[in-house]
Amino acid sequence: MTEDIVAIEQLLNRYCHTVDRGTADEVAALFHENASLVPVYSGGDTCHGREAIREWYAKYNRDFRSKLEHLRHLVASPLIDVTGGEARGELYLIADAITKATGKPFQAAGYYADRYVKEGGRWYFQRREIHVNYTADLTKLERLPS
Repeated sequence: MTEDIVAIEQLLNRYCHTVDRGTADEVAALFHENASLVPVYSGGDTCHGREAIREWYAKYNRDFRSKLEHLRHLVASPLIDVTGGEARGELYLIADAITKATGKPFQAAGYYADRYVKEGGRWYFQRREIHVNYTADLTKLERLPS
C-alpha cells in the first residue's frame, strides 16, 4: 500500500507541474479514459471522458494560463485511502502567478477531492473536483508586526 500512496503522490505532483507548463494532452493523459473533471469553483459542467477533459484544459490554457506568468500550483497535506486498485484523496491546493496585463501577483486557495484508479500498474485520476475557496491580491498583503 505504501508504494501505491507514493505513486498517487507522484501523480498529484505531476499534475501540478503539467498544468503549469504542459499541454492539454499531457494533462489529459493523467486522467483515466473514463474519468470525470468537475470544476466546482466555476460552476462549470462536469467533463466526462479524457477527450472532454483535454478540451477543458485546452480552453483553460487559452483563456486563463496564457494571461499569466510564473504560474505555480502546489498541493499539500494529501489524505489518501487506498482500497485495492481504487483510492480516494483530498488535498489542499494553492496556486499563485503574476498577471501579465497588470504585473500583479495573486493567489488562489482551495482543495481537490479526488478518486483514483489503477490500471496497467499505473494510477490515474478517475474523478477530480476542483474547489477554490478564495483568491487574494498579493499586492495588498501587509507584514505582521514582529
